[in-house]
Amino acid sequence: MVSAVLLIQSATPETITQFHDQLSNELPSLKGKWSFNFKIFRNNPYSIHPDQAETATVATEAQFLYTLSPSYLNESTITLINKKSVGVFTNLIKEETTELQRSHELNIPDEHLHLGATTGLNDPFDFFVSQKLESLWTQRQLIRGDGGQIYELENGNLIIRTSNVFLHGNFRGLLIQIELNNNLITNIKDTKSFKASFEKISKKYGIPEGDICCDILDSKFLDKHGDLCLQYSEILNF
Repeated sequence: MVSAVLLIQSATPETITQFHDQLSNELPSLKGKWSFNFKIFRNNPYSIHPDQAETATVATEAQFLYTLSPSYLNESTITLINKKSVGVFTNLIKEETTELQRSHELNIPDEHLHLGATTGLNDPFDFFVSQKLESLWTQRQLIRGDGGQIYELENGNLIIRTSNVFLHGNFRGLLIQIELNNNLITNIKDTKSFKASFEKISKKYGIPEGDICCDILDSKFLDKHGDLCLQYSEILNF
């Protein structure tokens, strides 16, 4: 699937209610509630790479680490460094999952656990970064998404997730995450056509206007999770 993230900063309670009512009129399959944490870390300028230790006292280049933890990816964190390097970390062990979680796409296979091929972390990766790697990375922002709803339409080919966005406890807008199956994209090989496909869906379902991002990391390779984290980093750049 290909994703896009839309932020409506001018959203009001009336706007949000009206949009949810409109989606409900389309008779979607309701897939429950969701939430997310999006954290932005900046490198500690006094943490110098060993190769530069003799020639520099502070790092000359600012680097940023983004972590996205959506609740629908149980116990998993998507990471992005400088909008280039991507990693996905999960603490969900397959043999400990419930029947509902066994279909989860991200979990640690039993044989990996038995062979010791895991991160060995009990805490979510973003918590590990803020608590154990604080000498390398300093948390700058924590953006939360609460009160989210998940709608599935067009026979599962379209998923719309909505969430209220909060920064320091203050409401910053309505976030809408759109996921399209590849067959709804005009030309899956032409990444420049993606925006037109999302605008078509937005118009069809009456999605309010706002800042939209459907950027991808590599035009030659679609990365479902990495591209999504990139879009969050662009849209939630307060």
